[in-house]
Amino acid sequence: MFEDKATEWRIEEAKRATKRVVDHAVDLLWINESNAVTLYSDVLAKQIPPSYAAHAFNVFRKAMFQIEIVRLCALWDKAKLSLERETIPTVIELIDDPAVLTRLSETARAQYSVPVRDEDAARADSDVEVLNFYHAKAGQKWAERALAELQGAIASARNLQKSELLEAIRNLRDLHVAHNLSNAAKNKAARVETIKYGDEKRVLKETLSIITHLYCWINGVGFSFQASRKIDRKCVEGLWNNCTFRIERERSKRGAPP
Repeated sequence: MFEDKATEWRIEEAKRATKRVVDHAVDLLWINESNAVTLYSDVLAKQIPPSYAAHAFNVFRKAMFQIEIVRLCALWDKAKLSLERETIPTVIELIDDPAVLTRLSETARAQYSVPVRDEDAARADSDVEVLNFYHAKAGQKWAERALAELQGAIASARNLQKSELLEAIRNLRDLHVAHNLSNAAKNKAARVETIKYGDEKRVLKETLSIITHLYCWINGVGFSFQASRKIDRKCVEGLWNNCTFRIERERSKRGAPP
């Protein structure tokens, strides 16, 4: 897709896009952690009896689930030449090139190209040679790891893009969230397998793994989604675990329980 672009341009655009993908994924984690309480636990649901309020609560949970699906799908929208989409496929198209991957692996190697310090210069030549040997050996391993993990991330991303699971999640977004489709369009789209609650967790887990490897070797910075999730969970539980509903069970016109 970007074959006519220079290697340095592709790397710089990949850095920018990857940083934004991380930001979008962090926002998605907030929603995911909220849904862990509001949708997948009974912290709130057990407080709400059969009532008119229960209908409103179900609409709220449905909306929360749908926005997570929308944000998850947005991370996997197809790349465009205009670079208008800050997505994983955009990053993959930018870096999936031998020259780009070689440059990124060489950048990783350069982290171990330590300049000779004054105190090292005073050492015997044999000592300096030993230092250089170990730096070169460590740099080679780092470069090989960078190349292997980038290639692995590219392969994983391309496989997930073609997976039935992601297609089903996209189908849910297109059918029931993002578009108002005619019956004919719905019938055509309905051929795709239907997702089940929890399927989005599997896609999110693999998505975060791919992003982690891309960010590490493209931007040269580590990022812990686990640490981010831990903070999100503390905040989410601080809110929802302290919410109390006092909703009376509605009675029928005859005064009997519904």
